[in-house]
Amino acid sequence: MEAALADPETDARAAAESDYANALAALTLPAQTTPFAPADPYGRTLTLVSGDFVLAAGDGGYSDLEEITGKDELAQGIQVLIGTNLGTDIFNTAFGFDLINTLAAPQPISQVKQLVRLCVVKALSQEPRIRQITAIAFVDDPNYLTIHPEVTAAEQQALIQQQRASRQWSLDVQFDTRLNDQVIAGIQGVGP
Repeated sequence: MEAALADPETDARAAAESDYANALAALTLPAQTTPFAPADPYGRTLTLVSGDFVLAAGDGGYSDLEEITGKDELAQGIQVLIGTNLGTDIFNTAFGFDLINTLAAPQPISQVKQLVRLCVVKALSQEPRIRQITAIAFVDDPNYLTIHPEVTAAEQQALIQQQRASRQWSLDVQFDTRLNDQVIAGIQGVGP
């Protein structure tokens, strides 16, 4: 009668599989931090003010970089998109706003404003979270009050005077998102 011989390779494999199963069983997921916030559908990024990161009080009284989420994150992302000159992002040369070429040729102010509007639409077409642009208005446009019903005609005139004195333009864009929210983003720049 032949005795059953033990196969060392089979024994080693069985031991390894058992060790692996035991190691997996010993693993536990870390406890969720309280409160747990689900992922924001618009995204999450760091808050920027005038191109600088913002520090805020973090856990344990230590300073930490402030985050921005939701529709505010989307509005900030649009401001970054418009504030980036087209072709200057080495990783995405199609990202940005073509303001330099728009303002390069001498044009009447009405044509320059129309070109800026068209460039804004072209730039915002890169943003997948935007479904439809519903209005674009400079501060001195009549439909500015449509976007901002809370602003009176007198306040609009004051904003127009402030814009002329600073030689900075301000443009507000109202759009619908893919999540059916309506967002207004303010865009500023230096120009004629």
